[in-house]
Amino acid sequence: MTRLRFAALAISTVVSSIGFVAAPVANADPPGPGDPCTVWHATTQDASGKTMWCNHMMTGTHGLVWQYGGPD
Repeated sequence: MTRLRFAALAISTVVSSIGFVAAPVANADPPGPGDPCTVWHATTQDASGKTMWCNHMMTGTHGLVWQYGGPD
């Protein structure tokens, strides 16, 4: 009985490991101007390599969005 449990555990471990390794990797698209962000004054680069900063919107809800031009 112990051998059967060990074999079942070994098989399930191998199968779950293969599934984890074979899982596709998600590719995130870089943000664009006006996309929401969560950390004030954070920086990132757009698809063209230009630096964008996370700042408050000038109108509306004054939420944080990605913008060109640096922190205010």
